[in-house]
Amino acid sequence: MKEKEGFVDYPEQQMILYVEKDDGNYGPMQTGSYISANYMDDYVYKRRNLEIDLRNQVTSGAISPIKYYMILVDLSFSELAARAHIRKSRVKKHLDPKLFGSATMEELLKYAAVFNVPIANLLQILLVKSNGSFESDFILEPKSSGIMVGQSQTSNPYVILTKIEEKSR
Repeated sequence: MKEKEGFVDYPEQQMILYVEKDDGNYGPMQTGSYISANYMDDYVYKRRNLEIDLRNQVTSGAISPIKYYMILVDLSFSELAARAHIRKSRVKKHLDPKLFGSATMEELLKYAAVFNVPIANLLQILLVKSNGSFESDFILEPKSSGIMVGQSQTSNPYVILTKIEEKSR
């Protein structure tokens, strides 16, 4: 590739290409990413629509939070089971929104580690509005078996303290 063919004006993401210089030698050239410059906005648009669709499915009870995150991070259910060190039969059970409440605190901690989110994010969706106020939408109600969820306001108006406890058996 010639030097002038490799140039992409995209300062947000730079990369190094080895190209043929005008003098016939090959060498490094700093340029923008062609894929980011031409396709990033389409990816962001599709990703945002996927998140909105999945959020609506979670809040309507069509899918469990585990399935929500599994789709977002693009894992198969076998990969999720292997990474979380949970039997496939248990993972399959937790993908069903009606059986999600049977997950133990230990299992939820493993899922949260795999998805790289706080455990509270498996149990709530926070919607932040641009006018400064926010709403919380619970996925798992405190009456569900196995887990109790409590929230309290903190001195910081943007932070809610969420306590998750496993019911004693």
